[in-house]
Amino acid sequence: MGVVAEPRNQLPEQLRKRTPSAMVFAILPMVLVALGAAGLISQWSFSPGGPSVDGASVPTVDVAAELDQAADRAGFPVVDPALPPEWRANSANVTTLASKAQVVRVGWLTGEAHYLRLAQSTAAEAELVAAETRRQPAAQGVVRAAGLDWVVYRSVRDEQAWVGERAGVRLLITGNGTEAEFRTLAEAAVAAPLVRP
Repeated sequence: MGVVAEPRNQLPEQLRKRTPSAMVFAILPMVLVALGAAGLISQWSFSPGGPSVDGASVPTVDVAAELDQAADRAGFPVVDPALPPEWRANSANVTTLASKAQVVRVGWLTGEAHYLRLAQSTAAEAELVAAETRRQPAAQGVVRAAGLDWVVYRSVRDEQAWVGERAGVRLLITGNGTEAEFRTLAEAAVAAPLVRP
């Protein structure tokens, strides 16, 4: 004969049965609290019309103005690519690597809602690739685009990085865009006028 729990450890039949709707209403407050906390921490919000932060649209960067200032700071000529009108520049900055080489970066949201970033620098290729991909450089092959050979590297989250050179300045493209979008940015960067310091 099996062991039977004492009556005080057994729940009445009506308390042990849970309907699906009762379970949903029991879990719903926890889900709402978790989403609210995540929203406060990361400052995201639902925006069917496009990306937003705190209910406002993601800012658009004036690339020409940013690159004009960046060229002065970096001390080398940079390119200002002309991209399709549906591409939106949303970030730009200049950073300094360990070698003291400057890196000028501009990031775009493509028309397909992908993200691509163009980094320009006179740094050694290995240092630039390591800084931009956060990986030890290991070339995966070469792609021909815009009349240049671009060395392909692995980047974060299974993304790629393409590295080419123009006028003594390394161009590195990375992000989660398609090959066609990489080629669009590569062609625009090679054809773009130089912004000189």
